[in-house]
Amino acid sequence: MERAALPDSLYGPVRVNDAVVEIIEALEEQPWGAKFCPSHTHVWFEFNYIYEGCMRTGFGGPLLNVGPGQFFVIPPGLEHCHEYEPQSPHRGVCLRWTFARAESTTEEGESAGIRDMLDSLRHWRPGCYEDRYGLGERIARLFSEAREAVPSASTRLTFVQILLALAAIRDPAGTIAPQAADLSDAAFVRKIEIYLNDERAERMDVRRLAASMHVSYNHLARKYKRLTGKTIVGRLTEIRLECALKLLQDTDAPMSVIAEVAGFGAAHYFSRVFKESYGISPKAYRRAHGASERTADR
Repeated sequence: MERAALPDSLYGPVRVNDAVVEIIEALEEQPWGAKFCPSHTHVWFEFNYIYEGCMRTGFGGPLLNVGPGQFFVIPPGLEHCHEYEPQSPHRGVCLRWTFARAESTTEEGESAGIRDMLDSLRHWRPGCYEDRYGLGERIARLFSEAREAVPSASTRLTFVQILLALAAIRDPAGTIAPQAADLSDAAFVRKIEIYLNDERAERMDVRRLAASMHVSYNHLARKYKRLTGKTIVGRLTEIRLECALKLLQDTDAPMSVIAEVAGFGAAHYFSRVFKESYGISPKAYRRAHGASERTADR
């Protein structure tokens, strides 16, 4: 896959009123030889714009065709996958970012609400949309500014202006992807499983999970319990314990490291949950099943 990123000096934080935008990546890509990118989620926002050729993108459901002058937005936690034409790949642009509230608010009379505008993109409805908003021209301006000179605060603001232009779109024209309510039961459960595995090593945000599927968390939790007999939090604990078991068996890592990597955080909390689930402490389990024990038996 061919990728051409903008200079590193573009990346990093830029404050705009009550928001701090972290620019992660801005690149042109043309995936020669690539066929498929499997289903996954991530914790940042992503915007993809196609200039030439076609690709196919899915959001936990049927794949959608994306062609020249079309775009899609991927909020954090949204399951997605891609298919490419390996011998005739598309040419497009990918932007990635996160944002946070600025430490100090704007003074009275100054423009605020930037954070709320950016936050509205969490609820962007998955789909493939026509560019009727001048996004392609804005992107071209960003790449031109970044390549003609050392990227400055002005160039970073051009990046943010693209995000604000997206956030200002209220009724995009295009093909809307099926929502969680339209998914089969198997696809619904698979989507949650992908999210939970992606979130294993950090604190789960149930609001982000529900928002990514465009349903309330109560609806999400009830349906998952009905289909699997498990709670979402309970299933997340299972995934973390499965990771911890493998680490105990295959590594000599300290308990504090295993607790952190598996997503439990504190070692004492990990030890308590482990013993409640398996009736044995992590240290005792390692003595019986760990790599060092198997080596000693040889």
